[in-house]
Amino acid sequence: MTKLDTNALTPEYPRTVWTVGDGRTVGVLAQEGGCGKASASVLEQSASAVKIELVETTPLTKQMCTMDIRFPPLTVQLSDPLGERTVVLTSRQEQK
Repeated sequence: MTKLDTNALTPEYPRTVWTVGDGRTVGVLAQEGGCGKASASVLEQSASAVKIELVETTPLTKQMCTMDIRFPPLTVQLSDPLGERTVVLTSRQEQK
């Protein structure tokens, strides 16, 4: 069972994390909607925790977008296998 810290996420955000292969690949469910596009990156890696940031990027220009919410699976690469470390998830939105 992966240790998970989701305190920084809003209540409706998905909380699903898994490892692939030797544990250096960590999968997460992100959230995106309409014209938004989700991405994930590793912010920090320590002996006790791995901090993963989930970002939903929306376009700067106004455009017609659907009102759907999607939960795409994303992966990030760690320098060492996850092992017993805690996964700390954070999220934010940005415009580009």
